[in-house]
Amino acid sequence: MATQLLSLGVVGVRIYERILTSPALYPGELADQVVDEINSYLLRANEREKVLLFHLACEVHEALGDIYARVDDPETRQSITLLMDVLIRRARDLVRQDHH
Repeated sequence: MATQLLSLGVVGVRIYERILTSPALYPGELADQVVDEINSYLLRANEREKVLLFHLACEVHEALGDIYARVDDPETRQSITLLMDVLIRRARDLVRQDHH
């Protein structure tokens, strides 16, 4: 279960849904859609969320491109949701470091 992703609230649920249902075939396409979801939420985000989402958006393209050649099967999509949890944990660590 993508607990870190879902813990982001509305934007996390939207990203989760996009990962699972997108018609994207390739990692760059899916990463673009994830970043689009992040960007559409930024106007409503508080400052801490904005920093976290910025870090997440910066990482998603490289992470997906490094690991996956295609992203169009259900097992890969589930794997990507777990990868997003790792990326969110990293982003949260960076936010904590920035605020200390």
